[in-house]
Amino acid sequence: MKTAHIILSAAWIATVVAAFTIGSKLGSDGTSEAQEGNAARQAENGRSSQRVATRDRASGTNLRGGSSRDRTGSDSASDASRITTIMSDDNPVARAEALIELINRLGANDFEQTVSDFRELGITRERMSEYAMLLHAWAKIDPLAALDYAKENTGTPFARQTILASWAADNPEAALDWANKNHEGEGANPWLVGVIRGIVASNPTRATEIMAMLPYSRERGTALESIAPHIARQGTEKATAWLESISDERLRAGGAAYIADIMANSDPAAAADWVMNLKDPDAISRAAGEVAGTWADSDLNAAVAWTDSLPEGAKTRAAREVIARYASEDAERAASWMGTMSDQPEYERIVTSYIWHSARNNPELSLAQVPNITDERSRNRYYERIVGGWHQRDADAAKRWVEQQSNISDSMKERLLRAPDRDRRDR
Repeated sequence: MKTAHIILSAAWIATVVAAFTIGSKLGSDGTSEAQEGNAARQAENGRSSQRVATRDRASGTNLRGGSSRDRTGSDSASDASRITTIMSDDNPVARAEALIELINRLGANDFEQTVSDFRELGITRERMSEYAMLLHAWAKIDPLAALDYAKENTGTPFARQTILASWAADNPEAALDWANKNHEGEGANPWLVGVIRGIVASNPTRATEIMAMLPYSRERGTALESIAPHIARQGTEKATAWLESISDERLRAGGAAYIADIMANSDPAAAADWVMNLKDPDAISRAAGEVAGTWADSDLNAAVAWTDSLPEGAKTRAAREVIARYASEDAERAASWMGTMSDQPEYERIVTSYIWHSARNNPELSLAQVPNITDERSRNRYYERIVGGWHQRDADAAKRWVEQQSNISDSMKERLLRAPDRDRRDR
């Protein structure tokens, strides 16, 4: 059944691109979805047909209009079964084209079977974008059926958030009502993330209001990550006004960091100017770290000079990011520069960043900074890890270094010299 070509639009293409990005960057949620995908089984064939009329009313719009026709005969069954053939194609472009063609032919009664068959194939990380396409299209036709299916057959938020995002783009209040009524437990409501994703392009103010309802949590961070690009595209003045409208200090600082990172990817100098005009010291600090790290990748000298000009707090945050690149490029000069900030708060965090990023190529310079770690147990762990890695690459050099040290206790020296022997016995 035709779905009014709901996918052949710029909005659909944007959704596909976003879905692909989600699939490539998923962490634990995506992995869990893939693991439980093989366990999904086909639901009874007649269940969707009993709900179609009420679903069209609930969605707030019948996207297929008067030209729609329910395909419940052999053609419908044939279309639904094509997903296995489509997904066996190794050509991703051909596969996407065939999937789009299939989706445009599916009727409301066909999606459940198609999604079930798709999930039976195993939802790998590479298939997450195609999975999102199916869910998005189903939500345009029958969001409540799609959500019911996801609730019964999936164990992670991905499917329901994707469906809610699609639904919210057409009927935000209905999607929001579902999200609020279907949240269980005391933690952050994960369904609000889907609603936010669906409305942020058309109404970032409303999306921000909904985000503010979330407590400090991973969900709020995910929501903020979805909103920030839309705010950054509006320009620096509107971005600043948006930040100032947020009363929660932690949320405001996080928003500043996200926007600064986006700006810095295109123009780090302009992003640096924007950061310095912010009013909130914590927001300046968080954003400065993002700008400095990105700037160091393209112009290390400029990033170093800008970091030196920053006020206390922001300087430390920026230096932690810059030193990582500096230590990899010129560990000796980086150590000298780092030494000029020994009176800065949280200096030790700059040191630890330097240690890790110089350890492999310059273990002696890295180890020379370990005494700046105040906690003895932490110091010893740094010694063990760096010397252990050095020993694997150059055992004689690592042994000579340990034997020459006068500021390491005899017991620690013995421990470091014994470690390679323990490693050999373990193997």
